[in-house]
Amino acid sequence: MLAGCCLTAFGQTETDIIKQANKLMAAKKYESAFILLNNFDQENGKPDVVLLKEYIVLNYFVTSITHHIFCLKDLEKNENIMDYRGKEGQFSIYPFQVDSILDKLITLYPTNWKLYKGLGEFYYEVYLKYGGRWFKSDEELCQLMQANSQKAVDGKCADYMSYDILGYTYLIQGKTKESIPYLLKSVKLNKDYASAQYNLAYAYLDSNNAQNALQYAKKSLSLYTDQVYKSDAAHMVGEIYMELKDDKKALKYYELANKISPGNYHTLEALLYLYVKIDDKKTEKTTSDFFNLEPTNPTIYNDLAGIYFSNDKVNALTDFYRTQFAAFKNDETVQGNLNFYLGEIFIGSDKKVAKDYFLKAQEIFNKIFDKNHQVFEVIEDGLKECE
Repeated sequence: MLAGCCLTAFGQTETDIIKQANKLMAAKKYESAFILLNNFDQENGKPDVVLLKEYIVLNYFVTSITHHIFCLKDLEKNENIMDYRGKEGQFSIYPFQVDSILDKLITLYPTNWKLYKGLGEFYYEVYLKYGGRWFKSDEELCQLMQANSQKAVDGKCADYMSYDILGYTYLIQGKTKESIPYLLKSVKLNKDYASAQYNLAYAYLDSNNAQNALQYAKKSLSLYTDQVYKSDAAHMVGEIYMELKDDKKALKYYELANKISPGNYHTLEALLYLYVKIDDKKTEKTTSDFFNLEPTNPTIYNDLAGIYFSNDKVNALTDFYRTQFAAFKNDETVQGNLNFYLGEIFIGSDKKVAKDYFLKAQEIFNKIFDKNHQVFEVIEDGLKECE
């Protein structure tokens, strides 16, 4: 393949090469397109060629290592890159340090605003994929994607992506109202870009404008193809209907979110709240599904208490916990948690029962935790309250 691409590139102009690379990409021959461009510009000195290489590696990688090394693959017409992404296989590896390459080109072509646009998009993709675990801090990444995307706007070469990135940077800085004009511009430039629709819905929801949020959340739901993102969008629609006090429609979209991507913590939590509220027959199973996500995690118990107490159904929760003793008879951590949180429940209604549960929790935790573990201090406080 390498030799063939070299022969193809020989004697052709940059315009010819870019046109040929785009044809290869249209045919899903992403690796071949990258090789063609790479052989034509091995020193990464041609801005338009470099930017097209960046586009390929960021959008069509099979595997990425810190977004500096990429695995690429040619696909068949009926295949999708997500069929291979994150899965094992033998793929060719291509080092391509986008940020270093673009920084170098910017020193040579400081008024080529497309280079800043590309750099902003690179830092945005890094933030989404490697936020909190990259070479630069999240704060630095936010500043870099904002500064470079703004330069693209100032240089009049920004597109819907640039405006979405700018809007997103304001969102993650908590500047919701400032984000809206940029996200509206992104949507105006490309009404079919799902992320801008979703981000705009989030911005309006956070600004207490649920009606405006609803139209953009529904649009993002219709546009997303990725299952996780689509589920998130359905969840947001459900959340907006909750804000609008329409439990029936909220339930419909929470159920859709769970159908698209089953077992999401926040979706199950929202579903369970509504099922408990309306005494739905799915309550028992959903409680079990939610509990079984991580029965050793105190957050589960606290959230269950919030759901059942807020709906005045605490007796149903105590009944559920009692059924779990047999189900987790060999798991001392869960046994201890069940006793502890039953103690918490009963402390307001039957201090004698609460005390028995606290003492049992203390006995179990003594077997598995160090004596200085914080839980013992909390149990002691509970026992004092039972006196």
